[in-house]
Amino acid sequence: MKRYLAACLMICTLTSTALASDLSKVKNFTYWLSGPQPSLIAASGFDLAVVDHSRDGSEAGAFSREQVALMQRKPGGERRIVLSYLSIGEAEDYRGYWRPEWKDNPPDWLEGANPDWPGNYKVRFWRPGWQKLIFGSPDAYLDRIIAAGFDGAYLDIVDAYWYFQEKGRKSAAADMIGFVTALAVYARERKPGFLIVPQNAEDLLAHEDYLGVIDAQGKEDLYYGLKAPDRPNPKESVDWPKKHLKLAIEAGKPVLLIEYADKRKTVEKIYERARKAGLIPYATLRNLDRMVINRKLDPPLSGLVSRN
Repeated sequence: MKRYLAACLMICTLTSTALASDLSKVKNFTYWLSGPQPSLIAASGFDLAVVDHSRDGSEAGAFSREQVALMQRKPGGERRIVLSYLSIGEAEDYRGYWRPEWKDNPPDWLEGANPDWPGNYKVRFWRPGWQKLIFGSPDAYLDRIIAAGFDGAYLDIVDAYWYFQEKGRKSAAADMIGFVTALAVYARERKPGFLIVPQNAEDLLAHEDYLGVIDAQGKEDLYYGLKAPDRPNPKESVDWPKKHLKLAIEAGKPVLLIEYADKRKTVEKIYERARKAGLIPYATLRNLDRMVINRKLDPPLSGLVSRN
């Protein structure tokens, strides 16, 4: 495994160059998963956008290359980085890969339902059957994202390995690192410079091989929201992830911070604290069904009402 990861790290280092330098210029971003509208993304001033690859998550609603290209251009003609959301740690029953018969006759990689997110299912992510659904053929999830022209993938539920680690799988962390690495190598062989940005699971940043593979790091709920909206997180719940996120910052990898807050004062505190810590903040609504623009904190958009 160590030799395999070392070889993959070398390949990734050589091929992840085309857009990596552009990431260093990112000062702000938006995160819009449910019903994203390419025309509004295009009209915004954000340097980077994280969207679903589809209006509604289905293949029928998938964005075309022309729509992705539209989102990649700012109003003044400058380039915007556009990443596609990709859950690699849970299966979602509204995705194109899902088969209704799996509920009664599940494949060997399908675990139980996630009680907190209806329609989401835990997966044994190290199993070949699951990984083949994610990448490796023209119909695979990642392959469709690459074909649509996205600049990279925003990987969610990377922290799924915690669940299996708690169940006694000692290799869970190494399994996830291997999965992300193999995915990155595959993508960059087909599109040099393809960006890989995981969300959460920041403790994996302590692994040098993993840190070398990714291009940036996403983090949710660092300062607020673990117990209730707009409620500050306990100090220990802030210090532990910050210690790991610092590894990304020191390695020159941008950290995208997503906080879910309703009150203006909370939003202002988030941006102040995040920027002081070297993070790139974005405060939005947890259902991620719109492009929120926080007045005087995010780039303005003519014709769209900003939050107070």
